[in-house]
Amino acid sequence: MSVVVIPAYQPDEELIKLVQNLSDNDFSILIVDDGSSCACNPIFEAVSPYARVIHSKENEGKGAALKKGFAAVMEHFPNEEHIITADADGQHRVEDIIRVREKLESGNDFVLSVRYLQGKIPFRSKFGNTLSRIVYTILTGHYFDDNQSGLRGFHKKHIDWLIKVKGDKYDYEMNMLCFADKQGIKISTMPIKAIYIDGNKSSHFNPVKDTVRIYKRLFSSLWPSFVSVLLMLVFFSFISIFLSYGQAYVATPFAVMVSTLVSIFLQRFIVFRKVTYKDYFRTLLFGAIRASAYTGILKSVGAFTQIIPIFALLFAGMLLVLFVEYHIHKIMHRIMWIG
Repeated sequence: MSVVVIPAYQPDEELIKLVQNLSDNDFSILIVDDGSSCACNPIFEAVSPYARVIHSKENEGKGAALKKGFAAVMEHFPNEEHIITADADGQHRVEDIIRVREKLESGNDFVLSVRYLQGKIPFRSKFGNTLSRIVYTILTGHYFDDNQSGLRGFHKKHIDWLIKVKGDKYDYEMNMLCFADKQGIKISTMPIKAIYIDGNKSSHFNPVKDTVRIYKRLFSSLWPSFVSVLLMLVFFSFISIFLSYGQAYVATPFAVMVSTLVSIFLQRFIVFRKVTYKDYFRTLLFGAIRASAYTGILKSVGAFTQIIPIFALLFAGMLLVLFVEYHIHKIMHRIMWIG
């Protein structure tokens, strides 16, 4: 059995339709009222025969509501094996929620729905999705066609660490994916149809404030990656000032691998110390790829001319490799998804 956790702030009649349909399809339902106004009381009263409703006195944000819901699941639905999260605004079809349940029951631990944004999609949704896809892939080394969809499913064994993940608003959902990635949890994706009612007017997402908050939270979890890049640039500067092209062939891969090991150390023992960090292999693999690529660029250019400063060449190589890596991750995701 599965319980659907629905964070709700200022919901309308769409929540009533959703809850009734979920109940008809044998779902347990838990709704977290995230500090809605008294005007919404009739909505919550209408769904109470079908769902357990818990209330927050103040609007704390979607992430806080989800974590409060996860904790309440353990108290009120201890026998349910799977948790599914869905939005209260009717954006997620019951048919798709049923498909998430089926994937969980077939043995998947973590299911992420993927909205394929085609047709008349609000600009802020399409732009935000594209930007977050690029930023997330570059920072984590893991590509998803959509990393912002609120329709997700988990085995209840993940509740302990899900509650500990930082982020109280929209930043929580992407940070959740980041922590799952770093633990080596297989995230199964499932395509769904994107539904935007009245141009998504009911959404409480602020395109500026919430986007900044999302990336601020993501950067705070992945700051070792930035330390690694800065360390690499320091190494490159040293190589450029004190070494020749010939010596740089040896020093460059050494510098890249040292910075990669520093990143792994900081992630394992500081940022992700409270969870089971398992991202060693992927991080080392792409560190080795970068080291080989930078050395190859130096050798290929050095074979023709050594007029170009080493630092400028290595920096240009970093940008090129970053672009190539993004598409490698995209291709890898496509292969794994098809398989």
